[in-house]
Amino acid sequence: MEKLNKTRSSLSKTPNPMEGEKMKRTLFQPSQLTMLLLAFAVLVACGGGGDGGGDDGTTSSASWTYMVYMGADNNLSSAGLVDLNEMESVGSNANVKIVLQAEFSDQYTPNLDSSHGYDWGTLRFLVTNDNDTSDVNLAAGTSIGNQDMGDPATLSAFITWATTNYPADHYALVIWDHGAGWKKSRRATMQFKGAVQDATSGSFMSLPDLAQAVTDAGVHLDIINFDACLMGMYEVLYEFNGLVDYMVFSEETEPGNGDPYDTILAALVATPSMSARTLSQTIVNAYYNYYSDPAVRTEGITKSAVDMSLVGQLHTQVLALADGIVTEYNSISSTVTAAQQQAQAYEYAENHDLYDFADYLATYLTSDYDTKTAAADIMDTVTSMVVANKTYGSEVADSHGIAIYAPTNNQISSASDDLTSYGQLACNASRASVWLDAVNVMVDNSGDTDTVLEPGGFAFYVYWQDTNTDVDLYVIEPSGTAYAPWMGQSTPNGYFSADSIDSGENEEYYAADDYVEAGDYDVMINLYDSSNSSDVVSLYYIDPENGYETWQLVGQEEMDLNNQYPGTGYSSLDDLASYSDWWYPGNVTRELTDGQTIRLLSGERTFNITIKHKKAKPIVADEKR
Repeated sequence: MEKLNKTRSSLSKTPNPMEGEKMKRTLFQPSQLTMLLLAFAVLVACGGGGDGGGDDGTTSSASWTYMVYMGADNNLSSAGLVDLNEMESVGSNANVKIVLQAEFSDQYTPNLDSSHGYDWGTLRFLVTNDNDTSDVNLAAGTSIGNQDMGDPATLSAFITWATTNYPADHYALVIWDHGAGWKKSRRATMQFKGAVQDATSGSFMSLPDLAQAVTDAGVHLDIINFDACLMGMYEVLYEFNGLVDYMVFSEETEPGNGDPYDTILAALVATPSMSARTLSQTIVNAYYNYYSDPAVRTEGITKSAVDMSLVGQLHTQVLALADGIVTEYNSISSTVTAAQQQAQAYEYAENHDLYDFADYLATYLTSDYDTKTAAADIMDTVTSMVVANKTYGSEVADSHGIAIYAPTNNQISSASDDLTSYGQLACNASRASVWLDAVNVMVDNSGDTDTVLEPGGFAFYVYWQDTNTDVDLYVIEPSGTAYAPWMGQSTPNGYFSADSIDSGENEEYYAADDYVEAGDYDVMINLYDSSNSSDVVSLYYIDPENGYETWQLVGQEEMDLNNQYPGTGYSSLDDLASYSDWWYPGNVTRELTDGQTIRLLSGERTFNITIKHKKAKPIVADEKR
C-alpha cells in the first residue's frame, strides 16, 4: 500500500502546514524522545550500535535470527515505531536474535526531525529489551546513511549483514510494508504499489525484485513472512520457489497494526527450538488470536502459512488447469465465468481464493473435461501445503490460504498495462503455456471493455488537536463504498494510514493510486470519541496532477459529540452537516472529460449508504494493540 512520492523540499518537513504548531504523539513523551535521539546522535558519532558482530562481539550461533526489513518511509511510519516498540518488549537473547533494518518518514512522523539528531536515514538494530512500553530506543540503531529501501540490492545487503553478524541455525525474514500481491506502479513519478516503498528515494520493490534480492543474498531462508497486504498468492509463492521453506502471508488486506510482534517473538524466545513449520503456524495463530477479538477488529482478516516444498507440484497443476481452460473454454465458458463471479474474492476483486475457484470448477464440470481433473488436483495440493490457515469474518470465510489472479475484462486496464506486467512474473515464464494464457482467455471473453482509469496521485490528510480524541477519515470511492483506516489499509483505488487509535497519532491519511477509477472520491470525517467536549479538525489536500505540490488547507471544523448522527435518516452527504460529529467537506472528481479541472469540490451528492461503526476501543495513551 504505497503513498505519496514527494520530496521533503516539495512537501516541506511535515504534511501539517500550520505554522508553529507541534504535532503530538502518544507513543512518546517529548522530553524522553529528545533525550533518546540526542543519545542516538552521540552514538552514531562514536561509531557504535548494532553494526558489529553478536551482542557480545562474538559470532556465536543462535537458534533463530528473526530479520525484519521495515520499509516505513511512507505513511506507515508511525506504525513502524509502534511495531519496533513491540519488538523491544521482548528483545534478543543468546538463542534468538531480533535484527531490524528500518527507515522512517519525516512527512508522517515529523517529531523525529533533524533537530533531535535523527537524519532521516536508514538504521540497523539488534533489538534488545528496553523495559519501556511508551518509547522506542532509536539509540540502539546504527545509521548507515540514507539507503534506498526500495532497491533490491539494499534488501540483499541487509540479509547478508544480518546472517553474517548474527549467525543462527534458522533464519526468518519479515518483509514489512504496504503490499499489493504481484502488482506494481506504472509511472516513475508516483510509485504506489509494490511490497516495499521508499518515498524519499521514490522507489518500490516489485515481486521479482524481492525474489532477486533473496537470491542475490545467497541465504536459504526457513521462513519469509509478508507483514503486508494481499501477498497470499500463487504468483508470490512461485516467485520464491527454492528460496525458502515456509511462507506466511495474507490473501486479504492487513490492518495497519500488522503482526503482533510481542506475542510472536515472546513465543519464539520461550521455545527457541521450535521448527520453521511451528514458527510459521505460531505467526498465523498469534495474528488470528489478536484480530479475532471483536473489540479489536470488525472487518475480515486472513493469514496462512504454506509449505514451499509443494510449490512445484502446485505450479504444474495450475499449468494443467490453464491448459484445460484454454482448450475447453468454448464448452465450459459459463462455468468458468460463474467461478470468477462466485469464488472468494478480496479487496482486489480480481484476486480469488485458488481452492474456492478450483472447487467451483470441480463441482460443476462433468468428468469429460480435463479442467475438472486439474481443479480437483489443485484442491488436494492446497490442502496439503497450507499448514495453517485462519480467517475471521463471514466475508472471507471461503479463504483456504492461497489466492490466484483471475480477472474479468472490467478488472484490468490497458492504461496500466496489467497483463504485460503479469506476464513478466516467474510463474508465467516457465514454458510456452502458462496461467497468463488462461487469464487472457477469461479477459477476452468476459464481455465489457477494459476499465478506463484516470490519473490519481491525490491525497487527503486529517489532523486534530487532542491525542485523546478519536477521529476517523472516510473516503467514498466511485463504487459508492465507504472506506476508513480502521477497516484496513488497502482500497480498490488507494491506501490509508493506520487507524489513529492504533498508531497513537492525531492524524490519518488517504492516498490514491497512481491510476484510479473515474468518478467522485468523497471525503467524510467522523468524530468517533473524545475525552473533551469538542475538537478542531483540519483537512488538507494534495494533488500533483493539478499542480498542488504541497498540502493545501481545505478547511477546519469544530466537532463535538453533542448532536450525534443516529445512523439513519439522510438522503445526501450534505445532510450530515446538521450533526456535530460528522463533517462532509466535499469530493475530488476524476472525470473522463478531457481538460477538466480537478479540484476539491463541495458537492450535493445523493447516496444511499450505511456507515458501519467500528467497535469501541479504549483510548490509552501508550497502547497499540
